[in-house]
Amino acid sequence: MTQSKKSLWTFSLAFVAFECLCIGVLLSSTRLEQMTWVNSHHALWADYIFRFLTSLAEVFLPIALAVYLYQKKRSFFVPFLTSYAVSTLIIQGIKHLIFPNALRPIAYFAKLHISWDLVPGVDVHTHNSFPSGHTSAAWFMFFWFALLGKSRLWGLFMALIAIGVAYSRLYLMQHFPIDVTFGAGIGFLSSALVYYFMLYKSNENDVKRNA
Repeated sequence: MTQSKKSLWTFSLAFVAFECLCIGVLLSSTRLEQMTWVNSHHALWADYIFRFLTSLAEVFLPIALAVYLYQKKRSFFVPFLTSYAVSTLIIQGIKHLIFPNALRPIAYFAKLHISWDLVPGVDVHTHNSFPSGHTSAAWFMFFWFALLGKSRLWGLFMALIAIGVAYSRLYLMQHFPIDVTFGAGIGFLSSALVYYFMLYKSNENDVKRNA
């Protein structure tokens, strides 16, 4: 197994573990129980950390990675952009065409008049909850970071950052666990399928032709 594959396999296994954990949460508790638990575990230091982690999934870092790949790892550049486009189109299509009225937590529970602990300075949205675009962006993007690594530890580190981004969406009251579960799946699978068909299979066919 090559060094990059060790990193990617670890990242992929962490993704599977994350999804299994999320499914367990979805099956064992209600939305109110889920969000009440998350919201009861707030701290000032965590406010800063999760605001930072959420920002990693926004537009700057994917663009920076695209520039790096174009300059240093040209073979990854087009597949990376393809997976970016695929994941974004799927997420935005579901958000705006299939579930345009899906309420986010703050609006979903508005009639209960719960005094939620909100993070200062964060604009809490009310609609287009399903699925989580930030979570999808994190898992799509850190897939490629993991592929650039050379160790299992690097792959695990990339997965932990992606998990941190996903949890930040709950912590900031922007999404439900079901939103991040599906967002993570869309992001990871978009990159995994593009990688398989545009890089792995292509390299495999080249090896066969040269054998």
